Amino acid sequence: MPRSLDGLRRASTKSRNEARAKIKKALREMQRKGLTINPNALARYADVSRKTIYNHTDLLAEVKAAANTPAPRLSTAAPDDPATPSSVTAALREQLRTQKRGYETTISALKAEIKQLKGDLAAAHGEIHRLGATGEHGTAQQG
Repeated sequence: MPRSLDGLRRASTKSRNEARAKIKKALREMQRKGLTINPNALARYADVSRKTIYNHTDLLAEVKAAANTPAPRLSTAAPDDPATPSSVTAALREQLRTQKRGYETTISALKAEIKQLKGDLAAAHGEIHRLGATGEHGTAQQG
């Protein structure tokens, strides 16, 4: 076989193996951190193209299996165990999600109240207009 083809084959194999290692490492880290796992998210996390993930069919099967596996719920760390950054981050994210849901509920209630108040204001303006028209018309008749 010509020397240039051997070099090309070695480079291709090396590149494929490096991409494979990046994908496996990213998948392990994403599972450990409890992140959402799908081919697109994994490709971004591993800094490879989606096509690269789809070309590794055995790894794609692992990705799909991991995507269907629920993320582990983080329990509170024992007092003698130092909190890992990933558990702290996950706890803070969950707290932010809870706050966001609360804020969204409050915003919805306030929007409904604003809509009701606008309706009441429009009715009051209509009543003022009606009374003003009647009052002007009535004073013109009296004068």
